[in-house]
Amino acid sequence: MIRIAAAYPRQEGKKFDMDYYIHTHLPMVQKKFGPFGLRKIEVDQGVEKPGGGASPFFAIGYLYFDTLENFKKCYASVGSEVVGNIPVYTDVVPMIQIGETKQLL
Repeated sequence: MIRIAAAYPRQEGKKFDMDYYIHTHLPMVQKKFGPFGLRKIEVDQGVEKPGGGASPFFAIGYLYFDTLENFKKCYASVGSEVVGNIPVYTDVVPMIQIGETKQLL
């Protein structure tokens, strides 16, 4: 399984609208990416770092696809529409990683 992680680093003076991200952006992602094999969406909302203090990320969103090819087709077709919506909920540039998940337990 392929997992795309979009990490939004917490930065002083930057904004992140979690309500919009959860209730508007991600449903749009589901609608656009679903036909291309999007299997699941998960979100980590930053709470705090070990020992206390603000978490290093506002949020990390995860998108799951069966294959890298499915994601590539998806991104080539409708990715720009999804990316174009990012400035509505944040002024942070997300860090993106494409990974292959490994089940250990």
